Amino acid sequence: MPQKQGLSTGAIIAIIVAVVVVVVIMGAVVAGAFLAGVQQAAVLSKPNVVVTNTHAYTTDDCGAYGTQTTEWQWTATLVNTGGAGYVEIGYDANDQQITQNTYYISARSELPISQRATLNVCYGSTDPTYDIVLLAERSA
Repeated sequence: MPQKQGLSTGAIIAIIVAVVVVVVIMGAVVAGAFLAGVQQAAVLSKPNVVVTNTHAYTTDDCGAYGTQTTEWQWTATLVNTGGAGYVEIGYDANDQQITQNTYYISARSELPISQRATLNVCYGSTDPTYDIVLLAERSA
């Protein structure tokens, strides 16, 4: 009887099973990495903004012959640790929103902003208060 050469049927089946197991494990690893990347991209797609370095200045024209107005100028820096998008900022005087503006901000960036408004009011000897408020964030 001639001598049999090559691998036995059992050895071939074992190799095929091992290759299938390796392919399934590698597929799971690649799929997990892909899904993690998609999740991270989704998180970075929305801005994550903090309003810093806020200041406000007033100039009034409230004398006997003045216009009886006060001009406000607000300044701040928007710091974005998220993705690119739009932010809505409100500008308040004495706890009332006076105006608002929408800004586009790039991913992971800082944006200096400023806003002016003239109010038909005189504050007299009282110091008015101010705030610059983040109203909303949305993806680009």
